[in-house]
Amino acid sequence: MEINVFERIQSGLYVELEKQGFGPAVPLEEEDGGQSVYFATESVAYGLRYVPGKKQFELRSANLKVDGTPSEWRVLSSWLFDYQTSDRSDADSILNDFLEVVQGPKRVAMVQQKRTKRGKDDERVVDSLFFFNRLANMFPEIKEALNQEKITYGQVRAVTFTKGQVVPQVEQLVTLYPDSEAVTKLAALLDDMYRMGDLDLRCVVTSVLFNGLSDGAFGTLKDKTDEELQKALRFSRKLKGKKIKPEKPKKQGKKIESRLES
Repeated sequence: MEINVFERIQSGLYVELEKQGFGPAVPLEEEDGGQSVYFATESVAYGLRYVPGKKQFELRSANLKVDGTPSEWRVLSSWLFDYQTSDRSDADSILNDFLEVVQGPKRVAMVQQKRTKRGKDDERVVDSLFFFNRLANMFPEIKEALNQEKITYGQVRAVTFTKGQVVPQVEQLVTLYPDSEAVTKLAALLDDMYRMGDLDLRCVVTSVLFNGLSDGAFGTLKDKTDEELQKALRFSRKLKGKKIKPEKPKKQGKKIESRLES
């Protein structure tokens, strides 16, 4: 390709990360010979890496050690990219996705700074669309369906899309590869989405996605999540298959009725 894709993505990331207080890219040596840099604040870092053997870009994060170097990296998002066959639009898609990932914590921080005496639920600003975009990195099969949903309806029908597209993919992954790194990454993503998600997204995670799984897949995935999500799942699972009737309005007392009539 004529353009330097790595530098293009690196530059695009730094434009956003600089606003969040991260320093410029620092080169990082990798054993596989791939390109790698990281952007750091005083305590955390984001890393951009190209893995030649897998032909993929990775966006990573890590805490910083006392000496200022990154500790163990955690992959936040990965995209296949073949320098021989991929094009500029593929590079732009990767950059846009990576930007969405690093902007997520930024959105949370903005809300926290604006809080006065609000409740903790005001910190939950991640919505279902953000969640689906993250899932599309793990399950490329749903990308086309996600785009079609936006084209057809102008939005993504969160419950319908989760039941029809997400649940089958999660069920298959967890059932066939229960101990895989992919399942561990999925559990970590669900923890993050439940912790940072708005009320709608939290319901999508617990009542739609998890309750749509078989008992075996449900148990396997639940055991890999954090305590906060596990606690919510213990209650939501009990409601699976049950029809919850809306609360009936209470009848007004006779004194109130007579008052209204007069």
